[in-house]
Amino acid sequence: MPKFKHPIDLKAAADAASSLVPVDVTLAELVQAHSLAKPRLELELRLRKWCDPVHGFGHESAWSISSERLQKAAEALVEAGYATSTVNRDIGALGQVYRWAVVNRRMAPRGFISPTLAVKRFEEKIRYVASSEQDILSLRLAAKMGRDRLFTLFVWMLVDSGARKSELLQRSWQELDIVGGKLIVPRTKNGDSHTLFFTPETMALAKRLKPALTAGSGDRLIFAGKNGITPICYRKKWSSMTSMLRRPDLRVHDIRHWVAASLLRNGVGVGVASQILGHRDQTMLLRRYGHLDHMSLLEAQQVRWQSVSASTAQLNPTWSFDDSCIARAGQD
Repeated sequence: MPKFKHPIDLKAAADAASSLVPVDVTLAELVQAHSLAKPRLELELRLRKWCDPVHGFGHESAWSISSERLQKAAEALVEAGYATSTVNRDIGALGQVYRWAVVNRRMAPRGFISPTLAVKRFEEKIRYVASSEQDILSLRLAAKMGRDRLFTLFVWMLVDSGARKSELLQRSWQELDIVGGKLIVPRTKNGDSHTLFFTPETMALAKRLKPALTAGSGDRLIFAGKNGITPICYRKKWSSMTSMLRRPDLRVHDIRHWVAASLLRNGVGVGVASQILGHRDQTMLLRRYGHLDHMSLLEAQQVRWQSVSASTAQLNPTWSFDDSCIARAGQD
């Protein structure tokens, strides 16, 4: 055990920590401060309705808002027609702001616990995705035909990796290994790091688009907006492209759903598929994307039924499990 020449005054250190004066800020001010410190996350836009000075909590002290009130507000949003997934993400975004204030800035009162921790999350409805491989190939081709080469790269990287949109928009050129065809996301939404892989064709396009980086500009975002700090908003371009393809119902996140289903249909194990998609918990893949493999499950059942039908026919030649039965089962 090391010996120290001077005793460490533990009491003074504890008293200094307890003497820190909390910063009295409103929720709107706290969210704005977080956005200034972490502009890439763009949480201020998501939390705009929560920070409204009239209909939200904008003018209230950030430390006085209770879990019960947040719960009631969240329930009101769901009753008003907001998707449960949207409300859950709102609460999660508020939680990020509070964690930043407590851990990184020490702005909160001593012993403060984020009120979002006690807010019950809503069950999210499963969205059955009707995107086919042809839809994804059409998206890739349509992006290639467009004038905006960066948008082309964005779509291709999504199709290659099944990444979350934010995982690409928040990455810098310095983080992209063009030679190795990979990109390491240092921290995903579940807190873990995640490696994304890309095809040689996609990396060839990235090599052509990569700007000549000067000293100190290595952290420039791949998909930087006009101010060079926040990422580009591709909402209009995506809407225009999907409308042109006569699939305005397709969302950016549907590419991730398709990649998940494609992995399962091609026999990739759940454990490997979970790592590719960046899920810490393998059961998350089954809960969130397992339903997308409906046709594969049906095809497996059909093979079994045909086998049973053949075996039964040998015992009783007058009975068979014909195609019409299978068709009706598929409709069910």
